[in-house]
Amino acid sequence: MHLKKTTLSALISFLLGAGWGIAVMGAINMFFSFVHVHFLMGFLAAIFGAVPGLLIVVFLEYLLLKNEWLSEIKRQTRLLERIASEK
Repeated sequence: MHLKKTTLSALISFLLGAGWGIAVMGAINMFFSFVHVHFLMGFLAAIFGAVPGLLIVVFLEYLLLKNEWLSEIKRQTRLLERIASEK
């Protein structure tokens, strides 16, 4: 993504990294907690362990998308106002 480096985008990028870390660590932790029962059980537990982190990632990506959409709408509004004032 080509974002301007604002404080908000830097914070969201940092939190995205933390969300991916939570997803990976949750999956690894749950896998090794249940793999001694059965491999399939460990695999399913890993999927469920990754869900909270993945939900965080999806939410933060949504915030980035809305932030980009808002900046694009502002840019288009400025252009339309400039065109309207020239006529």
